[in-house]
Amino acid sequence: MIAKIHTGNNFGGLVNYANDIVKKDAVVVASYGVSLTSNAAITASFKAQAKARSGVKNFVGHISLSFSPNDKEKVNNDLMAEIAREYMRRMGIVNTQFVVFRHQDQPHPHVHIVYNRVNNDGDAIMGDCNFRKSAAITKALTREYGLTFGKGKKNVRRERLKGKDVIKYRIYDEVNASLKSCSSWQDLCKVLSPKGISLDFVRDSNGNVRGVTFTDNESNVTFAGGKIDHSLSFDSINQLLENANVIGAAAAEMLLQPHIVPSSSGGGGSSSKDDDDEDKDRDKKNNYMPRKRKR
Repeated sequence: MIAKIHTGNNFGGLVNYANDIVKKDAVVVASYGVSLTSNAAITASFKAQAKARSGVKNFVGHISLSFSPNDKEKVNNDLMAEIAREYMRRMGIVNTQFVVFRHQDQPHPHVHIVYNRVNNDGDAIMGDCNFRKSAAITKALTREYGLTFGKGKKNVRRERLKGKDVIKYRIYDEVNASLKSCSSWQDLCKVLSPKGISLDFVRDSNGNVRGVTFTDNESNVTFAGGKIDHSLSFDSINQLLENANVIGAAAAEMLLQPHIVPSSSGGGGSSSKDDDDEDKDRDKKNNYMPRKRKR
């Protein structure tokens, strides 16, 4: 299971997308605190409560939960509603309006959670956009409900990406392809440069490297490596490059070492017969007596 978190300020557009029966074959699997008679009624319910806290700029909450195609037969509407509620509870999205819409237009089951970031008491919901916390929760729920773990970004359908996600996945693909031929950070910089991607280090006040960022030079969009994927964090890449150095050094050492070829009889070498004779002489000196076989 994978979660994607978004915020905004347009309930109307999101509700029309999430509850598109014609294109998305949408169905409501769970809701709380809103009128479901029409998209306009859902939107009006959300807007009325959002006005209670005018200081919240992005009062629209939107989270998509996607499941593996392998779980299509397992995750019926009731189970998806249960998982969505539990995900929201653990994320701290409680005491507020929400609607969970299931879309059935793709091979993988998925739902869209639309919720009000202004809760029933007129307070702003905090911490609901914590991506690291969300990743930990989805991983835990996947395990607890016996679902299939996703296989990472390699299987994401690139043609369906939009906006900055297109850039993020391009960087992900290019960096991973480049790392196959690199054994140092300098190598990686040189290989990425012709591809229009620059690399910079994030340092603390003492000058120690604490992270790495990648920038798409054409769009001037920058992502922290760890935000693209855990495998592209500074520590992960650094470990990969160190391993490449160790393997490369070991291979070079093997090439430089002279090959030892067993000599044939003569020429100073000893034959197997000579070895046997030496063993027999040594046994005699030590008064060696072979053990009798047990019958």
